[in-house]
Amino acid sequence: MLKGLTADFMPEWSRYVDRGLLLSVTLLIGLGLVMMMSASIAVAEKNFGNIYFFFNRQLVFLCLGIVVALCVYQIKTSVWQHMGAKLLPIVMILLVAVLLPVIGKEVNGSHRWINLGPVSLQVSELAKLIMIMYMAGYLVRHGKELAYSPSYKPLFIPLIVLGVTDGLLMLEPDFGSVVVLTATGMAMLFLGGVKLTRLAFLFVGAIAIMIPLVMMGYRGARVTAFLDPWSHASGKAYQTVHALMAVGDGGWFGSGLGASVQKLFYLPEAHNDFIFAVLAEELGFIGIVITLGLYAWLVQRAFVIGFRADRAKLNFAAYLAYGIGFWMGFQVLFHIGVNLALLPPKGLTLPLISYGGSSLLVTIMALALLMRVHRDTQIALFGLSDKEARKLKNKMFKQTSKARPKSKTTRRKGTSGANYAR
Repeated sequence: MLKGLTADFMPEWSRYVDRGLLLSVTLLIGLGLVMMMSASIAVAEKNFGNIYFFFNRQLVFLCLGIVVALCVYQIKTSVWQHMGAKLLPIVMILLVAVLLPVIGKEVNGSHRWINLGPVSLQVSELAKLIMIMYMAGYLVRHGKELAYSPSYKPLFIPLIVLGVTDGLLMLEPDFGSVVVLTATGMAMLFLGGVKLTRLAFLFVGAIAIMIPLVMMGYRGARVTAFLDPWSHASGKAYQTVHALMAVGDGGWFGSGLGASVQKLFYLPEAHNDFIFAVLAEELGFIGIVITLGLYAWLVQRAFVIGFRADRAKLNFAAYLAYGIGFWMGFQVLFHIGVNLALLPPKGLTLPLISYGGSSLLVTIMALALLMRVHRDTQIALFGLSDKEARKLKNKMFKQTSKARPKSKTTRRKGTSGANYAR
């Protein structure tokens, strides 16, 4: 009773919005717009004659993402639980379609985009979210078998789905998304109850498969250059070397917003794959710490929301929140690792900061799902407020009234009700 009274005193938006998550996301989006604008000025003016070209497009996708997020937020997580397995074949078809010359759009030798007129959709970004939804649903349906079965059979289906998706992504090629998706899938399986020894065996097997793929073609040359970047500074390690220069020039407090030298056509993809290096150069070590702190806050809120959903027995919602947290965390770490020359270049965006309409749109959708998990958890733990309960009761009453057939009574003309009853 006390919980219900306390909930009634709280504003509805405060009950259903995780303020820590909202604030961290808002700050990251604001920081992203500022840094993306700064990093893209030179290339936008040279290629399009408009320094605001990339900034304006990012704003359009941000507004579109907010509209889509509001729609996603209105749908209960129980509905998404049934849609995960149904959306997966659609994503698979899109991953195949993007490889077709008529449908897919080639950029820098990669077929990752479907041309939709004035905009393009990067299917790999959507595949990450749908795969997390599918894995969350599978863990709910087969969690006990994964945890207690002595056989590897319960693992076959999710591993086959993950392997097929990774294979299609490799054909684009998009090795960065493969790494993020595989790491997130393994982490979710561990949370689902799969023993660590089995996961270690699977991890070793995945590494054994990936090593030959990594060493093939241009990726092998990148790895060789990564191991000794300064010997290949004018070749395959050109991006890595200039990213290190940008980070080194930043110092403690940076060279100042807009004062980056490396973004002036020295560092390719400065507004996208290497935006963290530009951020480090302009904002320095202090800017790096603040940025990492914001991402850590976002991931922490995702896990807190997942833990609360687990406590409320909303298993699918909990796995969904954990999966989104793993996804964001891994992608941030891999992007920063590339910019600091700790990992070979992979072509991964920095969530909410890098330029990229598909990445921004899908990331905001995922965060809306995370906020919906928080809402459903609050309702499961504390119930509806009196105001919301009255609204729901009135809505159900109206639906019942519409569905109920009207009864027709007839009376004889000039006969009273009592006489008619006789």
